[in-house]
Amino acid sequence: MTSTNPFQSHSRLILAAFLIGAAFLVAQEEAQKTSFFDVTLTKDEVCSYTNLKFKGDYASWESPSGQLVLGKTEAGTTIVIVLGTGTLVIEAADAAQEKYKTVFGTYPLKTAFTSLYMRLHPKEYEEVFAKQSIKPAPDEAAFAKAKPIYDSRFLASYHAGPRAILPPYKTRVLEFETAEFGQITTEEGYWITLRRLSPYGSVYPSRFVNPKQR
Repeated sequence: MTSTNPFQSHSRLILAAFLIGAAFLVAQEEAQKTSFFDVTLTKDEVCSYTNLKFKGDYASWESPSGQLVLGKTEAGTTIVIVLGTGTLVIEAADAAQEKYKTVFGTYPLKTAFTSLYMRLHPKEYEEVFAKQSIKPAPDEAAFAKAKPIYDSRFLASYHAGPRAILPPYKTRVLEFETAEFGQITTEEGYWITLRRLSPYGSVYPSRFVNPKQR
């Protein structure tokens, strides 16, 4: 009969506990590291497109042709800058429609845009845009147009200094430049916002729960 050495058994338990603890700490460190992502935005991330479309909870847009400049991270694409004219339609939750008319003077909003800055989760980018007619088309001039847009908008949402934080899945920030209404910003996620910059007006109160994602 083989006897078990209590000291050896105790040592094995201590070693196993140490290895489990070390693995947990490494996993925590990796999770912390991958919460913030460097963004690659260069002329090589420029694409051309035709008949580009997006439909969110309340905002939808389309553009017949133009250029995209993509902001990529190791987790995937989280920034889409549209350099091309298009049309947008923005509706509102029932409870906010009267305020909407006060802010924009009309309901629903149907207007043209000249550029768009968009933040979204990489998974939603793959689901929506990767299947559309988009082709790589590196272009220095397009990048030069997109860089100031990126510089002025990136720090407004989902960032940790110069690094990107990924929006939750099905959360997207859209910032349109329009001739008729100036800059329009909307965020759709668990909470929803809709604002125009000048004259400033906010359609939803703070922390308004999105009826379509509650």
